[in-house]
Amino acid sequence: QICIPVCDAYESSESQRTIASESVKRLDEQATHLIRRIQQLIKSYLYDTPEQAEGWGFQVKQSTKTVLLPKSRKERLALLKKYIAQEESRPAEERFTTPDLATVKQVRDGLVTHLAARRSGRDKRKSSRAARDEAFSKLVDCLRMAAGDLIIKRFGHKISFEMQQWGFEIVERPSARTERSEEQPAEAAPTEATTSEPATSEPAEPETSTNGSSPLNGAVEAVVELNGQAGG
Repeated sequence: QICIPVCDAYESSESQRTIASESVKRLDEQATHLIRRIQQLIKSYLYDTPEQAEGWGFQVKQSTKTVLLPKSRKERLALLKKYIAQEESRPAEERFTTPDLATVKQVRDGLVTHLAARRSGRDKRKSSRAARDEAFSKLVDCLRMAAGDLIIKRFGHKISFEMQQWGFEIVERPSARTERSEEQPAEAAPTEATTSEPATSEPAEPETSTNGSSPLNGAVEAVVELNGQAGG
């Protein structure tokens, strides 16, 4: 049960970050479009004195008297803030009517709000991810102990496929000893026959398993899979 709230917190923070990030992208595009319109307006309004465009937040290249566009989101946001402050300081009848000042303020406020929400979502995701990973680690430890308890008390110290009834995944894989023997080349047959007869022996009885247990006879090992990790 510990994992459920931390997983919910992680998913919630990730959703918040994603929504805020997409909103920032959309509003930044709107800001870019608005600033281009404002630039054209300022260039026309200050045709003879373009250096005054700095009062509305624009940078001006002094050698060519060119009113420059901001290059980064941070610069665009700073320009919008200064443009709004400049327009609000002017008499209402002297303010630019296009674009509408209320629209510019709406885009500026939206950018500020969603940038803060994105930062908050990123911070929450980081902290909730650490809590989630810690909870998962504790869960894996508990499952390891539960698997060991089943193996010892119920299945006679053997891994059993019946453990799948408790939700454990049981897989078979070649043992390390078998893999090494397969990699070694076969020994050459003797060139001369020996006169002594080999002692006869009874064939070994195959080892059987109970309760669906793996015999672990060196050819095959059964392992319990826990969260993608072998345990047992």
